[in-house]
Amino acid sequence: MARIVHIKIESFRGIRLLEWIPSRRVNCLIGPGDSCKTTILDAIELALTPRSYLIADDSDFFDLDVEKAAKITVTLAGLPAEFKADDRYGLHLRGWNEDLQTLEDEPGDGLEDALSIRVTIDSSLEPRWSLFNERIGDAAEDPPALRYKDAKALVPSRLGSYADRHLGWGRQSILTRFEEAQSPAAGILAKIGRDARSAFSKENPDVFKETVAKAKVAATKFAVHMRGEYKAELDIQGLSISSGGISLHDDGLALRNLGTGSSRLVVSALQYDGGDTITIVDELEHGLEPHRIARLVRYLKKERKNPDTQVFLTSHSPVVIREAGAEDIHTVRSKTGTVTVSAVTQAAVDLDQAQRHVRASPDAFLARRIIVGEGRTELGLLRGFDAMWTVAGRDSFAFLGVAAVDGTGNSSATALARHLLKLGYDALVLLDRDDPAPEAAVAAVKAMGGRVVEWPDDCSTEERMFLDLPWPTLQSLVAYAEECVGSEAVLARINNVMAENGLAAIPDLSLPDGLDTAGFRWTLGKAAKGKKNQKKPGWFKEISRGERVAEIVFAALVNIPNQPFAKGVADIRGWVDG
Repeated sequence: MARIVHIKIESFRGIRLLEWIPSRRVNCLIGPGDSCKTTILDAIELALTPRSYLIADDSDFFDLDVEKAAKITVTLAGLPAEFKADDRYGLHLRGWNEDLQTLEDEPGDGLEDALSIRVTIDSSLEPRWSLFNERIGDAAEDPPALRYKDAKALVPSRLGSYADRHLGWGRQSILTRFEEAQSPAAGILAKIGRDARSAFSKENPDVFKETVAKAKVAATKFAVHMRGEYKAELDIQGLSISSGGISLHDDGLALRNLGTGSSRLVVSALQYDGGDTITIVDELEHGLEPHRIARLVRYLKKERKNPDTQVFLTSHSPVVIREAGAEDIHTVRSKTGTVTVSAVTQAAVDLDQAQRHVRASPDAFLARRIIVGEGRTELGLLRGFDAMWTVAGRDSFAFLGVAAVDGTGNSSATALARHLLKLGYDALVLLDRDDPAPEAAVAAVKAMGGRVVEWPDDCSTEERMFLDLPWPTLQSLVAYAEECVGSEAVLARINNVMAENGLAAIPDLSLPDGLDTAGFRWTLGKAAKGKKNQKKPGWFKEISRGERVAEIVFAALVNIPNQPFAKGVADIRGWVDG
């Protein structure tokens, strides 16, 4: 089965240069807006779909420079046997090394036969399709091209935002492809046309009688020969009765009237039962609820009629990322027109690690820049600060292309950050220091260009807050802790920590100003964070609680600008704005 093994795009739309070796099966392209994901799909479709009626325009050239021709070269392996014959395309074959993932200009031992198809658009705005190899080069005035029938066999099937065109037998419909090899449809349609004309004549032979009489008089005046009598009859050609007028129906209801999501699901099933075509799906999640997105992804990956069908799709959905395997995800990045596509698996230590990151933090792979919080408290704080900054008139994380995710622990947070940095993301890691990540891991993040924010004095986030914030703010935090876990639990936890340090218990949670000492602040911080792996959970170990904590402490930060907690928050905001 033919599959794409190499893609090269030059000076096409937002792409100055891209070279990419896609995977054999599912290629899910993710990345921020304007990274040219859809342009890659358009380029594949354009190269493999010769169209005599296509006229390009200036926007199809990178930077609108029409003097530099746009070129898209798609190389296919797994070719049909007849393509390799010398009297077909055998003299123009190239060689693909699957083990080394390299393309050779000549076929040879140990290489898979491959064929490169190029579409070139120059300043004339007329695309030209041809075969390409270095032996032919760009100088050939009339380079060889695919025969029409062969080119038609390689045309990819594309499912875009609107699927209704595939639910009828119109041009380039998936249903039309099913019918091409047979069918009595043309004869049936011709008979329908004749029957319609006969029925029209019998229904009311005098319709348009006066107008017909005037036409007859006019013809006679100018000596126009008449074969017989003028009549108003049905013109089948004028009605254009063709297969394009036939569509799938369900008990009389045309399926094109289904909702967007249902239409796309029906068409997807038809396409994958259709067999060998390369399939392109733009915005797979469009019109679908999460459970149907998950169903469609599983179908594409595991339940297709031919599991070797190659798929190219784009998505902005965490559901797609979570349901697809890490081996299917490819990040797209664009820097001054140079576009790179990187496999998620290539940037991880191993496939299992990549899969853990994709499943645990799908949102991280959809943003331009990522803040990895050590845990749920940190993630909640980040989300809460983002909301408060936005209210205060600062740009939101979303506006600046920043996402905050849960790193699920210091070690895993630094591992996720390194993975993201390898894939071309910007990353900041917010770590606590009560159970620090290995120094080598932190150093590696910094060496790769990542930012690390850690609390000094081996503090957890809770400890740092209770050490630095004004006393009235701490009283508000304790009051909120009472709402979260109950007054008795809060008081008991404080007094347990007091007892562990040989200090006298406090009678209640009134927290008079006389308790504002460094020692008691440490006690509150330790009580707030709880103990890991014990039934003494922290007060704020939930994302929603972290968000509320951020609201409580936000106003106090301006009054403690030199305290470590406020400095750390300011560092994070500076990175977000950078």
